[in-house]
Amino acid sequence: MSIQEKPIPVSIGLINETFNDGDTVSPKTLLSSGLVSIHKGKNPYVKILASGVVSKKLNFTDCKLSGKAKEAVLKAGGTVK
Repeated sequence: MSIQEKPIPVSIGLINETFNDGDTVSPKTLLSSGLVSIHKGKNPYVKILASGVVSKKLNFTDCKLSGKAKEAVLKAGGTVK
């Protein structure tokens, strides 16, 4: 039986401050920006939480987003894949 890893929470507001308009946000880019670190030798499983404001068009890929975070990203003109 495998136990599913808990995602590492990351604030949408912190991502908004760190990334530029039009950037792609993924576990790899979060890692390279220093917002998350390697977890058990692999890129971390990340969940984006809606704490903070999104004022930039950001494109999320391979990240789990809370419902409100996804709504905020789409409202700002970004994408979620």
